Amino acid sequence: MPVVVFDLEGPLSPDDHAYEVARRYLPDGDRLFEVLSAYDDALYFEVRREGYEPGGTLVLLLPFLKVHGVTDEDLKRVSDEAGLTPGAEEAVAAADPGYVASTSYRVHAVNVAGRVGIPEDRVRCTDVSLDELPEPGDEERRLVERIEEEVLSLYPPDDWRELVERLDPLFFEELPSTRLGEACMRVEVCGGGKKARAVEWAAGREGVDVGDVVCVGDSITDVEMMRFVREEGGLAVAFNGNRYCVPEADVAVAAGSLDVVVPLFEAFDEGGKEAALEVAETLEGVEGVLVVSEADEGELKSFVRLSEDVRERVRGEAGRLG
Repeated sequence: MPVVVFDLEGPLSPDDHAYEVARRYLPDGDRLFEVLSAYDDALYFEVRREGYEPGGTLVLLLPFLKVHGVTDEDLKRVSDEAGLTPGAEEAVAAADPGYVASTSYRVHAVNVAGRVGIPEDRVRCTDVSLDELPEPGDEERRLVERIEEEVLSLYPPDDWRELVERLDPLFFEELPSTRLGEACMRVEVCGGGKKARAVEWAAGREGVDVGDVVCVGDSITDVEMMRFVREEGGLAVAFNGNRYCVPEADVAVAAGSLDVVVPLFEAFDEGGKEAALEVAETLEGVEGVLVVSEADEGELKSFVRLSEDVRERVRGEAGRLG
């Protein structure tokens, strides 16, 4: 069976861990997270800021978590309550071996990966400890509280230009001038290009080419990973992917259980991408599967709608994010 690199949130667990942490421990944390997520999208898609990786919401959130006293133990507590995507354990068992490339904080990524049978040494994620971030002084605390008020005043986040105009000076000028802010903004999120590099790392570790690897993703943070794997001859699978992710896949799947992808793994192992696409063609229209390269614009748009509908049913509130 092939080496498979899984995104964590979506394919392996339906929960958005950082969103749940914000919702539980921060005042109006759900709204704060949604504004930060929209700002993250704007920086990546609209501004196209050099060096900015999608998934930066997790870095932007850190100062608020620290000021409100959230700890690594709190992160673990929320992670322990996270569900597993149906069929996740079966899909991981069909990989040889399975790896994780996730934007999630390490506490959560390692925890969920372990529950589906992937050890810590095969996990790449956003490596940060809340407990090790500097304790905020009084001035830092007041600054973060002021930024929090500003972020919440932008809810709902309808205008990306306003988000950038009002938040850029706060997150990229004022906050980095503090000890806490500088430490937070130095954290590197494992999204975008870093996920692509995680695939390279996994392939190298197993002594195979990237063209021999399968990756499974579902969101904006997986786009570069999926494009990289697809272009190198590997198999890129979108599982309940959103409008950003599905067009970058070789095969898109909309299903309530991840084990639908196992026949694709088996076919890829036996005959490479061509064999996997042949199997996918036999599943089209029956299992909610699309061979993306053979779809016209109308078919692709229709499938994205189906995929996002299933995504929201499986993931709930988390399905709307990213």
